[in-house]
Amino acid sequence: MSTFNIKPFPRVAVYPTSWAEPMTFEQLHDDLVHYASNVLKSYGVLPHQLPDCLQNGFMALWETLSAQPDFLAEKTRRQAVFFILARSKISTMQYQAQMYDSLDAMVTDDWHNTADEQIDGMQHQRGERAAGFATQVDMRLDIERVMHKLATKYADSLRHLAALYYITTQVTRQDAAAIAGMTPWNWTQSYVVPLLAEVRYEFAEALLETHDYPAPKPMIDHQGKNRSTGRFVSPYRAWREQYSAGHIAPAEALLDQYRHTPCLSLALQAQLDGKGYRKAAADVGRSANTFKKHMNRAARLLSEAYAG
Repeated sequence: MSTFNIKPFPRVAVYPTSWAEPMTFEQLHDDLVHYASNVLKSYGVLPHQLPDCLQNGFMALWETLSAQPDFLAEKTRRQAVFFILARSKISTMQYQAQMYDSLDAMVTDDWHNTADEQIDGMQHQRGERAAGFATQVDMRLDIERVMHKLATKYADSLRHLAALYYITTQVTRQDAAAIAGMTPWNWTQSYVVPLLAEVRYEFAEALLETHDYPAPKPMIDHQGKNRSTGRFVSPYRAWREQYSAGHIAPAEALLDQYRHTPCLSLALQAQLDGKGYRKAAADVGRSANTFKKHMNRAARLLSEAYAG
């Protein structure tokens, strides 16, 4: 009988811990993942962000254990979990969440529970008679219908389609603005911001039972042969056509309302006369750079007045 205390080399690496017997990395993952998931949820991490956060944290733990196998020998279970959390890139996930509305998060049930985060097609606790994957299919159909509706509505406006492309994909603002043929800032303010509000409203209507997203302003509906088909129609062209056709009451009401505001009153009259901002500024002795903003505001006021 051998007196040497020789143990066979394990086929799978095991790591000593202070709270249990030495464990493989798979056993460590099973032991810590539930704890880490609950803490991440308490920090506001959403279910669709959990897999990436946990993967980042456990990858960091694996790399540390590969270089230092006894890393957990003097650490408590709580310290091990918070080592994972500190490397899970929570702040990055939350920063990205503030930039976009997550479609997955909009349809998720009470995600503060401790159920598994995977979709296995047999989620029977949703109160449905059909299998759980039917809900996922319905959600994707709703998304497809919303996207088709918006794409059809703005089919004649490349700048709106570029904004929709930017909002719903990971294309950069600079690249999307180049497609639209505008500077990024001007294009964002004129097209992306209002369309983003509409996209949020449409998806909330399709995916949420109740919501407080404001309804987008209705598009102008022309009468007669120019009647709108539901596609994008320039509001500038709409009020201009109505004014040229003899419908002058809204314009006169605006002129009367702002008669004591010289710059805006002059800009309104210049818009009605069809002048560009440079010529209009020269005619009234104003700076073109500063008078341009009054012309833009006058155009918005006229669009709103004729849309009402």
